[in-house]
Amino acid sequence: MKAVLPKSGSESSAVPGKHLVLINPPALKGRTNERTLSGGIGVSRRLKPLEKEGTQLLPIDFLYLAAVAERAGAKVTLIDLLLDRRQGAAAERHCTHRVGRSDGSTWIGVRLSMPSLLQDLSFADRIKALLPGCTVFLFGSVIMNTFDHWARQTSADFVLFGEPEAFIDKALAAEDPASVPGVIDPRRYQPLVGDELYDRRKNEERQACWVQVGELHDLPRPAWHLLDMQRYAGSGSIEEVGVFVQASRGCPIGCTMCPYMLLEGKPWRKNDIERVVGELAWLNQTFGIHRVRFRDPNFGFNRKYARALAEALIARGVKLSATVETSLEILDEETLRLMHKAGITTITTGVETNDEACMESIGQRIKVNAKLRERVNFCHSISFDLYGTYCLGAPEETWETVEKTWRFANELDIESGFTVMTPFPSTPLYWRALEEGLLEKVMRFSDWNSYTSTMRTYALTATDLDMARWWARMETILPHRRKRLQPGLGPLARFLIRHLPHFAWRQLCRAYVWFRKRVPGPVVAAPSVAVSTDGGASLRVVSPRG
Repeated sequence: MKAVLPKSGSESSAVPGKHLVLINPPALKGRTNERTLSGGIGVSRRLKPLEKEGTQLLPIDFLYLAAVAERAGAKVTLIDLLLDRRQGAAAERHCTHRVGRSDGSTWIGVRLSMPSLLQDLSFADRIKALLPGCTVFLFGSVIMNTFDHWARQTSADFVLFGEPEAFIDKALAAEDPASVPGVIDPRRYQPLVGDELYDRRKNEERQACWVQVGELHDLPRPAWHLLDMQRYAGSGSIEEVGVFVQASRGCPIGCTMCPYMLLEGKPWRKNDIERVVGELAWLNQTFGIHRVRFRDPNFGFNRKYARALAEALIARGVKLSATVETSLEILDEETLRLMHKAGITTITTGVETNDEACMESIGQRIKVNAKLRERVNFCHSISFDLYGTYCLGAPEETWETVEKTWRFANELDIESGFTVMTPFPSTPLYWRALEEGLLEKVMRFSDWNSYTSTMRTYALTATDLDMARWWARMETILPHRRKRLQPGLGPLARFLIRHLPHFAWRQLCRAYVWFRKRVPGPVVAAPSVAVSTDGGASLRVVSPRG
């Protein structure tokens, strides 16, 4: 049970004269930096040849944090080093120039993400060294389940242990910020060490102190006005900027590998419908923005709420082209029709797998896939754009189950994306993988990016899983794209030429699978009885690779 502040900011003390600077740290070179995904932990993959990383808006927690601080009377400055494309000394000079005075009235927050965590921590240390008079603090959802592993290494003054918008106003106003629930002084903190780092009970006791916003409608509207929207538009118009909006937090489904369930909790917390509609209408009227991605872990989990929100959007005349992430099988036809009419026309749904044992391993039932097929067919009939996500690497995964899954993806006939099972620290899957010898007891922050295998299955090695992801990707993307070609020899010829590297890579993947089926790697025996997930050896922290 997470610690909850029922009314964030409603009883805050005024903090005139305080300057809050929030920094999105430098990018990982050669990789994407999608820091808003996976519950704010972030995901990252290698950039493709000639690919340039696109411009993304700041994660929503920046804007809520800024809005709460402004409501309390603080001046707020946002620095987005991903947008500025600055690295190293240039990034540091840029920040010191934007911060200005280095004194106690200035608080500097550096947001942490999982794939770039060690780089982010190093950057924060440099900012503290360059601006010693300022109060430097760290925030981000990744803190909940990693803090003990680096608590003694940071030079930051404070770490915000929770949803920072729940208590930043109180921290700014406090004589001793560490007296505010959720604010931790690393110099006074006693982290878990050695075997304690693998004691599930002790970890969960500490994570229970993670502070959450009690009522989302008590938060002010995110501080959109602090963003230079034209810069995020690139060479296009502001109207085409895509933004993130939250209607709810938390997901009661509780998949064993899901970071949302851990970071936002199982209880479903809704925002007030009129506040959500009002925010979208304001974005329409102020910027002309209509492209929205709802950052809800499971939009429409409460169908009554989803219908009421759609009806309110329609009644208000809000222009919308929105994407949601949801368990498609839980939505009925009436709700889907209303959502589509309201402008929610793109759905991303987690299919995950089409194997019964793998599905049970993540806490789900294979029977939902039959219902999912029905919902996909209905969504096609009313012109939804659908995107299915699949996750390969449950302990029971084999080459046969991988093939079963990608064949099901082709049957659904929707665009598909494949990631590998990522045992995010402190998820149920993490504890199980450690206990069953499927995961090394090494902190691999940079590799917990959803695209790099860090655990194996009983039958497949981590390298096998990396190849399995590519195999599944190639076996689905090529038929999906070919099926959507315009008729004629010209489009077909252009398709074949453009995708020659894909066909070659698919053949290589097929050859690898053929070989490994005949010459398998080392096997890990599946446990015959239920196992405990407490205890273990000490942990090493390793630097990012690549």
